[in-house]
Amino acid sequence: MSSQSIWHPAALAVYIRLEFYLNSAAAKGLLRCSASGPYEVYLNGERVGRGLGPAVAEVPMWEQFALDAALREGENVLLVLAIGCGIADWFCAEGRIERSDGAEQVLYTGAPWQVQPADAWGPASYVAVLAPAEWTKGRFAGWREATVVAGAEPRNWSPLPAEESMVWAREVVAFGEVAGEGAIEWIASPEAMQTAKCVRREAFLTGGKTYSLVQATDEARAAYLVLDFGRLLCGFPHLRLRGKAGAVIDLGFARALGTVESRLRYVCRDGLQEWTAPQLATCRYLVVRIGSCPEDMEIDSVALVERRVVVEPRGRFTTVGEDWERLWGTGEQTLAASRQEGYALGEDRLNWDRLYVWAMNDLYVTGSVDTVRAVLASSEIPIGGEQACFHALFVELAQRYDGERLTAERLAGLVNSLQTTEGASATAAVAVQAGAWLAVAALCRRTGDRQQAVQCERAHHRARKALQAAWSEEQGLFADAVGAADCSRWTNALVLYFALANPEQQARVAEHLSGSSTSEDDWWQAFFVAGALWQAGADTAALAYVQRKWGRLLARPGRTWGEKTGSLAAQPGPESLLAAHVLGVVPKAEGILEIRPQLSGLERAEGVVPTQHGDVEIAWGAYGGGFSARLSVPHDGETHLSVPRCYKRFPQIEINGETVWRNEKAHLNFHVQELISEEERVVMVLRRAGQYEVSVA
Repeated sequence: MSSQSIWHPAALAVYIRLEFYLNSAAAKGLLRCSASGPYEVYLNGERVGRGLGPAVAEVPMWEQFALDAALREGENVLLVLAIGCGIADWFCAEGRIERSDGAEQVLYTGAPWQVQPADAWGPASYVAVLAPAEWTKGRFAGWREATVVAGAEPRNWSPLPAEESMVWAREVVAFGEVAGEGAIEWIASPEAMQTAKCVRREAFLTGGKTYSLVQATDEARAAYLVLDFGRLLCGFPHLRLRGKAGAVIDLGFARALGTVESRLRYVCRDGLQEWTAPQLATCRYLVVRIGSCPEDMEIDSVALVERRVVVEPRGRFTTVGEDWERLWGTGEQTLAASRQEGYALGEDRLNWDRLYVWAMNDLYVTGSVDTVRAVLASSEIPIGGEQACFHALFVELAQRYDGERLTAERLAGLVNSLQTTEGASATAAVAVQAGAWLAVAALCRRTGDRQQAVQCERAHHRARKALQAAWSEEQGLFADAVGAADCSRWTNALVLYFALANPEQQARVAEHLSGSSTSEDDWWQAFFVAGALWQAGADTAALAYVQRKWGRLLARPGRTWGEKTGSLAAQPGPESLLAAHVLGVVPKAEGILEIRPQLSGLERAEGVVPTQHGDVEIAWGAYGGGFSARLSVPHDGETHLSVPRCYKRFPQIEINGETVWRNEKAHLNFHVQELISEEERVVMVLRRAGQYEVSVA
């Protein structure tokens, strides 16, 4: 037996009920649900979970809720409020209860589940007086058998659990009286109050300590306030008040000054009432209009119940000057503000070039792969174009940290999506495609498909060769297309970022990228420009670019990069670039860990880099023409420790007090089992976890 999708045959929003009986006490219970829209689940009057539907995932997902605390011996009532979009709506659920007597009881939507319209709900409105009394317990008349409908097949996922907390506004930025009719809009300068009143408006900024008295004696007029939360947040609108039936509270949600983007109306019932909308809203400003209340109404709270998924940061980066700690801390706050079950970037949820950057910063700051995994589980593979390429890069990044091998089906889908992209004429698209082919080749080798890996590597080489036709010797840059006159920074940054230029071209492009103004680069492009410079070995120029681009923002107000730039959407920082290049820690395929510090004009740097093997702690210094490093390697796998020659013809390298390199000869020992000589570096291959001290003299 399996669950069936159900709904009411003619309703936008529905109550859904199931009564079931337990012959003995329950040890534990678990319910998983999915729906076409948001929903709330109550058991015996207690809310056990919320489902957000398409607000957090591209495709329908099973969301799990624990029933343990609300289950009881005897009769139980499960109640769901589900809100649809008006087209092909559905809800399904599957439950499993383990009783104390050892028996198991299952719950599947279909018969005998019951439904009835949730008449209180209309498009963007809720009429409290129409809601049944004590509706969360489901004890009201009007139930009918649920209608089985066609629903989607939900997927399994295991996102991190969200925490909810009440957030009140910090400031009232507009206050007065406006017309009470029509859709609520932003009014910068409302009229002075004459027929309406709002006493103790500061009560809107707190909860439970005091209340505001609001009245609007003229039916055509209303009290009006604009509340500023001080930052962009995402949550459920919440009201607590004592009023009269028919009083109207209109809420308008605005991410920026001047524009109401969405609206919600609450029509009161008599007496004390507390209400939380099940739909998520995103805003910094909450516009409030209160009308149709000729008698005093006590408003105790107007707030948002913010949802946040919390992941503690493990990474750290410091160097000379306190600005670098502030820069890293801004990155931590930016990630924290964006994290839901996936990443909420304030724009198209599945913009894979931006998700790729976000995932890199997340993995270097927190070391947690859970959100990256949830994004992949709840999305489809894009077919063709740059988004397909960045999606492949995102998948390869996730696999390096995740430890799980990619399924053959998903791997085939990635290969197909890139094959659809071949033939692009824009140089930037070809560069991203080349990087994506190499990433998919690594995935193929990891799954053991060597033949497909070779095919992907050949595609990479074809794309790399095709780029040479776009090289302009006169300008010393890659043109945006073969024969084109324009040579954009975006194109050239991507060519260097994916290491597709020869050494001479690399040097000329890096000189151009480092010498141009940063003002023309948006923040996403800036990430790739800085990464390109480091990739090309122009590490001093890369760090200077980061200082010019992000360092100048530190004095601005705001906790996140988006707030500091004044953007409604989330903006990336350079955190992963600092950890990957200045500290030099990069997890590679097949469990290899590379530690390759780039000095970047600094005398010292230190920090912690989370990896799938554990945290790498590293501190290095470059003084008096030499180099020294102290590091903690967390695993017994293969670690490639690369140190600079410091422009010395015959450097002497010691590790834990023992010489391993002198007069261009290796002196292998217990710590180092292999050495690789490069023009500017010496690479030591370590195979044991432990503490290491290295010096170059």
